[in-house]
Amino acid sequence: MTDFLSKRYYFVIVPLLFSCQKLKPESVQIPEYPDFKQLMVDQVDLLENKEIKKTVWLEGESETKTIDMDSSKWADELSFLQELNPNQPEYVGAFIKSSEAGYQVLTLGEKESGALKKVKFSKKNDRYRSIQITLHEDKDVYIHHREIEMSFEAGVLNSLQIDGYQKMMFKDTVRFGVEISVD
Repeated sequence: MTDFLSKRYYFVIVPLLFSCQKLKPESVQIPEYPDFKQLMVDQVDLLENKEIKKTVWLEGESETKTIDMDSSKWADELSFLQELNPNQPEYVGAFIKSSEAGYQVLTLGEKESGALKKVKFSKKNDRYRSIQITLHEDKDVYIHHREIEMSFEAGVLNSLQIDGYQKMMFKDTVRFGVEISVD
């Protein structure tokens, strides 16, 4: 009888063990967002030795300079693109994709958190034509808001404009801006 029971359990246990194999995980597709870090690297190479006209203003006072740029200066000037890259891990799956009038739009979801609120861009033949970015940080001690607009000609940066404000706790709002045109 023990042989019969052991064989019987064998037929029950062995198939049960094989049926408990690990199931394949569902494939998770990571959304593809524009890679602004790579854009920065590409633009630094394309813009090397170009001259810019740069106007900086703070609370109504402005200063304009013409600057000869090299790759290290361009890397500094465009370093903000790394900070607001939508491909950062905290933004994976956080944006709602849409399109409007020839632009692709990424809008941060209502329940998501992050400074990068909106990215609007247009491309032609895999080359950027225009990028518009809205950043807004609302912390306990300050609010920092920036609107960034970049225009490209044949895939090369032509102009950059940053308008923004910062409000510190118990202080007035400070408005600032930067305009760059590439010659």
